Amino acid sequence: MFSARQMTAQPAAPAVVGRIQTLAATAREAGFPAIADDAERLAERALSGGYYVACLGQFKRGKSSLLNALVGRAVLPTGVAPVTSVATVLRFGPQPRARVRFAGAPGWEEIVPSAVGDYVSEEHNPGNEKGVRVVEIFEPAPLLASGMCLVDTPGIGSVVLENTEATREFVPQVDAALVVLGGDPPISGEELALVREVADHVERFAFLLNKADRLDEAERAEARAFNRRVLERSLVGAPVELLEVSAAERLSGVSTRDWPRLEAWLEELSRSSGRKLAGEAARRGLERLRRQLLALVEEQRLALVRPVAESEAQVARLAQVVASAEQSLVSLEGSFLAEQQRLGQSLEDQRRAFLARALPVARASLDEGLRRQRGRPGRMRREAMELSEQIARGWIDAWVQKEVPAAEEQYRCVSGRLVTLAVEFLARAAQHPGLERLGGEPDFEIGFRVPTHRYFTDLLHLTMASPLAWLLDLTLPGALRRGSIRRQAVAYLERLLEANSSRVQFDLVERAGESGRKLQSELKARLRAVLATATAALEHARRTTQAGAAAVQVELSRLEFLRRALDEQDSQPPGP
Repeated sequence: MFSARQMTAQPAAPAVVGRIQTLAATAREAGFPAIADDAERLAERALSGGYYVACLGQFKRGKSSLLNALVGRAVLPTGVAPVTSVATVLRFGPQPRARVRFAGAPGWEEIVPSAVGDYVSEEHNPGNEKGVRVVEIFEPAPLLASGMCLVDTPGIGSVVLENTEATREFVPQVDAALVVLGGDPPISGEELALVREVADHVERFAFLLNKADRLDEAERAEARAFNRRVLERSLVGAPVELLEVSAAERLSGVSTRDWPRLEAWLEELSRSSGRKLAGEAARRGLERLRRQLLALVEEQRLALVRPVAESEAQVARLAQVVASAEQSLVSLEGSFLAEQQRLGQSLEDQRRAFLARALPVARASLDEGLRRQRGRPGRMRREAMELSEQIARGWIDAWVQKEVPAAEEQYRCVSGRLVTLAVEFLARAAQHPGLERLGGEPDFEIGFRVPTHRYFTDLLHLTMASPLAWLLDLTLPGALRRGSIRRQAVAYLERLLEANSSRVQFDLVERAGESGRKLQSELKARLRAVLATATAALEHARRTTQAGAAAVQVELSRLEFLRRALDEQDSQPPGP
């Protein structure tokens, strides 16, 4: 059980807290309430010594149940369908209580803890139609006493697209992460992309194979090996420790599997890194919000110094760019789907050619191995099945090494048109002065953007010998026994090659489709964000201009003062 007897929260440096509070006041005065709200929340967290340990992963991985198990009771709603739709923070408090903050509304609203589901669940707040920014739950759990705040994030990859967007919006605030994975299915492309995104500024990860009680040993071993291999390749070869846990077992009062190691990891995080994480969280959040506010102030200034008609014309052109981009993407979806189908057919032809080439040689290798077989009669059938699997793995691995680069090159040719289009549209959008500050340089990959979802399946159910076959292996003459074993081993070899080559083909086609959809989604989101910022700045310029030339000069002076103040904040030392 987690123990935090000597650990108490340590607030961030007063200088950093003061700068965050100044930024909040500046944003509020400048008319940017969303940034002011974020800064006030950051200042409050910095004062309490809080740092965010976010629970991340695909929907239905059991993230909410895991956090319930960590704090010792069910405070977060759970269910069969995707549940969490709003980031929910668990933090320390002497008594259980909860509060909610709405977008555009100052301050917090107290709620009874039993009503949390009305604000954070997909059932009662679908797509976050209530406009909830965040919900905080206070619990007297020892785990939270050091300032650690556990964050339940909406699951990614479900049909509720708003949930994935909400999680990605929260990523810049993450200080450490619990990445919750599964065995069926293993880590997804979206999960891996999220891990990469978080890894840009987070060093402390714990990777958890949850619901381990639902898998047998063979399934857990396969899931461990696949998830670890994918993660280590993605995280530049860093060693990845995967802990097997079961939130259901822990909630029933049992600490089995690797649960004690998870608690030890969290305790060590609190003891050795808690104060450092809290300080880094405050400084990083301050810089993130300062940059956002500076970009918005600059866009408002530029909208004022230009004639309103010119700004209107630029925003209109920008709107046309966005509309044109979306229309072009819609028209390209059909051709992209056709290209994906052609890729699938090409891979099917190559797969058939591979099987025609591989099967005769693989059968010959199997026969050669069986001729050398000298095991006991009761073990010969199992050893023959293992030999079939070994031969099949070798052929499939060799085919993957050849076909994956070729298929990716085919996809690169298809996606190249989308990437070219993306760069063109973003270049046109960047002609709008000041907007290039908001999006940065376009970073669109040509090639697969998601990892493989394929892993070798051994079809173990086909290797099970019936009691009759086991008895015959012990009693039949040698030649008849070997013939029976060979027939099953050959059939098993053929099924392995057929099934796994099909999985390779299907995986490559799916990766192409998923990569294309991800590319289109990123392009649309980038352009819409730029348009929204420009439109808001134009409306501000219209209102100010209608008030007269003197009002424009006053506003320009105010914006210039704000810009200088933000620049001065950037030049100040970050504090201890």
